[in-house]
Formats: sequence, structure tokens, C-alpha cells
Amino acid sequence: MSSRVVIRRVTRASGGQNSPELVATRMRAFASSLTPRTAATFLAIMTSDGLENYLITPDTESMNKAALSAAHAVTGRLAYADELPDLRAADRVGHLFFRPGGTRASTTQSGRDPFSMAASLADMPAGSWVAITMRAPHRGLLLHEDRLWDRWIKGRIVGGTHHSLEPNGVIAHVVAASTTRSDVDSLLRQVAGDMHGFDLETRTVHFPRPWVLAQLAAVAFAFILAGVGVHVAAPSLAAFAPVAIVSMATVGLFVVAGLPLLAMLGYAAWGRRYERRFRTGRFPLPRRRWAWRTRPPTQGNDQGRAESAQDFQSSSAKRATGPGDYPLNRGSFKLGAILPVGALAPASGSASGTSETGDRAAPASLLRRIGPVIGLDAIGRMVRLSAADLWAGVAVFGKPRSGKSYLLRSLFAFLLMDQQPLPRHEAASPEQTRSLLGDQGAIVAFESKSGQDAAEYQAWASSLGPRKVHVFDLADPDGARIDMFTGGTGILDSAAKFVEKMIYHWGSDSIGAASAKTLRGVFTTALGAPTHVLEVAIETHPEAPTPAPVATPMSIAHALLGGYGDEFGVHLAETIRRRLSDVKAGRADGEKDALEIAVGGLSELYGTTVKPASRAALQKAPSSKVEVLMLAPHWWRTDGRVTTIDEILHRHLRVVINSGATSIRTGASRDNLRLPAAVGDALSGMLLYSLKETIQDVCAGWEDQGRYVAIICDELARVAANSPDVIEWTRMQGRAFGVIPIFATQEPDQLVDAVKRTMFSLSTVISFAQENSDVATQIAKDFTGGASEGFEVVHPKEVMDLARYMTLVRTVLEQQRQNVFTARVHPFEDDRDAFRDVVYPTDTETVVR
Repeated sequence: MSSRVVIRRVTRASGGQNSPELVATRMRAFASSLTPRTAATFLAIMTSDGLENYLITPDTESMNKAALSAAHAVTGRLAYADELPDLRAADRVGHLFFRPGGTRASTTQSGRDPFSMAASLADMPAGSWVAITMRAPHRGLLLHEDRLWDRWIKGRIVGGTHHSLEPNGVIAHVVAASTTRSDVDSLLRQVAGDMHGFDLETRTVHFPRPWVLAQLAAVAFAFILAGVGVHVAAPSLAAFAPVAIVSMATVGLFVVAGLPLLAMLGYAAWGRRYERRFRTGRFPLPRRRWAWRTRPPTQGNDQGRAESAQDFQSSSAKRATGPGDYPLNRGSFKLGAILPVGALAPASGSASGTSETGDRAAPASLLRRIGPVIGLDAIGRMVRLSAADLWAGVAVFGKPRSGKSYLLRSLFAFLLMDQQPLPRHEAASPEQTRSLLGDQGAIVAFESKSGQDAAEYQAWASSLGPRKVHVFDLADPDGARIDMFTGGTGILDSAAKFVEKMIYHWGSDSIGAASAKTLRGVFTTALGAPTHVLEVAIETHPEAPTPAPVATPMSIAHALLGGYGDEFGVHLAETIRRRLSDVKAGRADGEKDALEIAVGGLSELYGTTVKPASRAALQKAPSSKVEVLMLAPHWWRTDGRVTTIDEILHRHLRVVINSGATSIRTGASRDNLRLPAAVGDALSGMLLYSLKETIQDVCAGWEDQGRYVAIICDELARVAANSPDVIEWTRMQGRAFGVIPIFATQEPDQLVDAVKRTMFSLSTVISFAQENSDVATQIAKDFTGGASEGFEVVHPKEVMDLARYMTLVRTVLEQQRQNVFTARVHPFEDDRDAFRDVVYPTDTETVVR
């Protein structure tokens, strides 16, 4: 037995109340973990904040699991507490004791609410408390409490039915504290009355017991009187006995009188120390009765026994009847496992305070070292996702600041750690030398909040090994960039693919067939013409834009769409045509084929028969999209540090695409540079589509090769707002390319219907707290998955009442759906250096609190 105890506070959880049958089943499961030397205490205390309930058990594996059964019985949630509230505020402490000779007050459990005690305790004065300490009965050769109790109780009842005869009954001691003795007496009577089926006469006992002190004092006083009497009568007694013997008798009586006094002092000290244990939260085991033999009760006919011939004999011939000897210590009671549950059940109504989601045990198969840690279960064990099933996707829902970003970064950290197994001489456990997914994997994370969040990814890289994390700050004019015009077999194909990226973000309703055709034309020209033609056009036109835009393909497209006025657009088109003529005539250097393609792209807007009015009509819709992209002019430059998604995949890089504010922690030139949200969302969405297209070109067969691409997106609604193409593709076809989709968003309703359906079709769905009841209902319906009764039904209020960093999780193992469970995201970022040792402990799975 562990000498260390664990204190857990039990708070009201969401969902309906369990049936009495289910409560009884779970309480019997709890009681089965008790032993004669392993006790548990249910404590209800009234504080200034309301009624609080605690469960105190030894720190053992079996009792940690049993605590979950008890919490489930009362639909409560467990939370570890460092200490109990002050139990010394109440002036008086009393103990419930059996009263011999009392009349039997028969009560029944049938149809009674097992939680009625909780409602009664909610009316206690502030500072009052009730504690019920339980252990299993002793079943030894010298002391078999079950056998003694069964013989005694069956002699008192009719029909042989009693709560204490049910399986897994407990030996319990009940103690209460309040402001006055009368309040303590009333509280204990109330507790006894609320334990339906408890039918013994009781009384309240206070330690040290006054009558014991009085008896010892009386015995001492009697010896002292006797000694005084012998001393006074010594002259008379001298005639009958020697003086020395009389003197010795006198001294002996005075000496013997000191023994009761010493016993009284010792008992008083013991009583105060015994009471002090309860006041300091150290609840002792219910005490045992030691007796060689206990007399069983005998019934008379007034107790309901069927009449027999013996009842008609003379009274002298009748066997004497009596209650027999109480077989236990009078401060201990044999109770059915369900009777004490009211002291653990949080009160409902105004006395209950806020409610939190009840703990749901994780399946045992997810406690094995099979993949990334999702969090900790109710007793502090690591709960994991299956690495082999990550290809089926992870969806995370949660309101702002609930903890979803924290979770996504911990999954990123696992992937990064898994890519860098330790050498055998450095590893603390065998798992640290092995990789579950392999070391050849690209990781692309989309971050939309700030550079501070993006820097957390780099901090993980610094802690876990030599592999770096590269951050692309979309708002940093001097930062590294990703070329988004790559792809395709030529200029026409590249232009068409870039327009597809735009359509993915804005949607086909916003960029229709006509707009798409116009965009393909202007980007064909923009990609085919050298960027310095824009500089030439600006130098040779009197109404050129000021300040002059950065010469990029996007600037050329913007100008051709009328972004700087129709006259300048016409002038730029003519400048491109003249450039082609000069190259053909040998007056200038350049790629003739590319320029011919570029000039061909001008035909729709700047053909010889196109009127300005017609041109303006064609430009109006697509120009608004390019105007948004032009708000990040630096992103389209071709000089400086530029890479491609193709290179990121081939080199298995780990990158973070940050559309939020910049931070010098990530290597940005300045802090707090930020693009308008519309620009950041557009670039992120187009990059996500570019990633999908490049994966199809580069990563065919990666699954069979043991390589992967993990896509982590913190705010999916911002990058997949209008089209489900990428998200559906990752779920339906991405596996063959080694894709691991990990997506998060605040609410499902932020997504278009097709994306929302795909999110719920991912094999792992994790929900943090939600505030909207309709959203919570959607998530609860998915989690319930057809269940109609029992604890497997997930109530919407459970989703709404999740504490910060708490999650509800459904996942799969070997493609088999597991039961829904709760997990608390572990604060790994508080100690990154210990991440490997926490995820892969040195011996057995550790308990983290």
C-alpha cells in the first residue's frame, strides 16, 4: 500500500444523471479496488464558494482507476488538488456510532434517489463538512467481518434482503463537523437518513468521550477515598493487622488511584490526537472490533418471523430473544457500495457552481507507445494516437484560446522528434532509438496568428535535434519567399495553374469562366515578358504610377488589368510588342519564343479590335483579385532568397508559412509587420493549393517508400474558405502520396459544407470547448456515433463545459474506431528538453500530474 495519498476534487460534469442501476454497478467496481488496508474517503465540505466534493485515495494504479469509476458513477469530473480546504474552521467534530438497544427503523432503497444526500449537504453552514471513509472487510481466520456481519444482520431482518449483503460491501466510518454540537448531531442524523436502506439506530460520539473520562475519574476517586478511609481507620485496624501492612495498603490504594488518572490523561491525549487527524485531512481506517465470540441476535415474533409451535409454549419454555452483539466496532458500519455515493456527488442547482465535462477513460490500447501523445487521461497517463493511422487525418475544433494551437504544435514536435531518433548510447529508452514514421518526411505548417506562435515551432527544432524549421513570413518585405509561379510545362501551363490557385481560394463563383480566361491571358503575358519591360513603360509614359511599383509578374498583370489606368495598360501592351519586335530585329536581347507567347496573351484585352469599354468590362471582376495580391508586392519578387515547394518536398524540409504578424524571433526584419487579413488568407490558400499540386507531381509512391508530407493548418477556415478540393483530396487520395493531414478550425460552420463533411470524416476528431450550442450539438452527434444509452452518449453540454486544455477525442487504431475519451493536453512547451523522456519514459509508462 502506498503511504502517499492523492486528493481529487470532483466537480459537476455535463450530461444526464446515471440510472441507480448504473450508479450501483460503478460503485461496486470502485469498492472492489478497496482492501482492508486500502481506504478511500468521500469528503463534502461547504466553503465560501459553495459545496465542494473530494475523493481521497492512496496513490496506487488500482485506486487511480477506481477513482474514475466513482467519478463516472456521479457523472463528475476529477481534477487533482494539491491540498484540501481548511477543515479546522468548524468548532465541533462528531462521529456516527451504533446505538445498542435502539428500535430498528426499517427503510428501503427501492425507488429512492441515491444522490439525495448531495442536496441535503448543500444546506450545511459554511465550514461544515462530512467525510465517509471506506475499506474492504477483513476476511481472516481470526476476524472475518463479512461472516460475522451476515450472521448478525440476518438475525435482525426478515426475508434476508439488505444493502449490506450485496457484493463488494464496504466497512465505513462517518464523521462530520459543524459549528455546534447540536449542528453536528443534526448533520449526522441527516446523513444516516439520506443513506436509503441504512436501518440502524445511531448516536453521535465526540472524542475524547466524556463518559469514559468520568468513569476513569470515578475509579480514581474511589481508590483515593478508600486510601483515605484506610488511613483514618488505621488506629482501629491496628488491633487486627500489623501497622506496616495497614500503611502499605494505604500507600497501595493511593498508588493504584494514579493508574486511572494516568489512563484518563493518556485517553484524553489520544482522543485529541485522533480528532486532530480528521481536522488535518488524514482520515484513518475504520476501526475493527476484536472479540473471540459475538452473540447473534434472536428474533421474537414481533419482528415478522412466521409463527411456529414454539410461540405457543409457555413463556418459560420460550427461548430468550435479544439483539445480540454488534459484530463490528461501533463506529464502523457495513454498507452497500452505493450508500456513501451522495457524499461524493456534486450538488445540482445554485450550490453546484460551474460544471465541467466528466472524465472518460481512454481505451487501454491507446496507452501503449503507438504514436504521438494527445494528452493525459484523468489519472495522468499518456494517451496516444496511432502513428500508423495518421494518414487518415486529424481534425481539431476549439474556440479561441482553448488550446488547439498548443496541441498542433505538440503533434509537430512529435513528428520532428520521430525524424531524429537518438543513437543507442544517448537513448534513455529503446523507443528513443526508433522511428515510427521514418526520417524522410516534409512538414508544412500554416500559421495565421503571429510570429511568436511561429517561433514556437523553431524553439521545438532547437530542442529536438539539428534539423531546422524554416519560417516564411508573408508580411516581411526582406524575408525568404516561395515562388508561386512555378509548375507546368511552359508559360501557358504555368499561367493556367496560377489561375487555378486563385480559383481555389476565391471559388468558382467569384472567378467564373470569363474572368478565368482574362486572368490566364494577363498572366501568360506577365510570365512571358521580362519584368524590366514594366520599368521601361514607367519611364516612357507621362502618367506613369508613382511611386513606381516593384517590377514583378504580378505588377505587370495588375497594370494590364487596368490597375494603373487604361492608358498605362495600353502603353505597357505596346511596350511588350515593341520588345518582341526589337528582339526579332536583333536590336535587343531576349527570349523570342517567350515574348511571342506573352504578346499572344494580350489579344483578349489589347487586341486591335478591342474597345476601351469592352476591355473595362473584362477587367472589372478579375482586377479586384489581383489588387488584393498586390497588397503584398514584395512576395512576387524573383530576386533574393526564393525557393519552391518542389524543393521543400524533395529536401524533406520543415517549414512554417506565417500569414500573421512578424517577429524577429523567426528571423524577420522587424516585429509586428502584418498584411491585411484578406491578403494573408489569399496567399495561404493559394500556397496550400500549390502544395497539393506539387505533391501530386513529386510524391507519387511515397507511402510505399516510407516517406510522408505532414500538412498542419491551425485555421483551416482561412485557407479553405471557398473550395473543398484540397481537403477532400488529402482525405480521399492523399494516402498514396504519404500525406498526413492535421487541420484545425474554431467551428465547423466556418467551413463550406463539403470541407465540413471532410473534417468529420477524418479518423481522429478532437474537440476543445465550444460556446455555441448548435456547434456543440454537431460535434456531440459525431462523437456519439449512433449510441443511444449509457456513458458512450456524448451530450452537447459536455462539449461546451470542457475546461481549458481539456479535449474530447474519438480516434482509430488499425482503422477500428475507439470509444470517445477525454484527455488534458500536457504543457510540453514548459520543458521542451524533457519531451523525449516524457513521451518515452525510461521504464514503464509514468504518471504525470
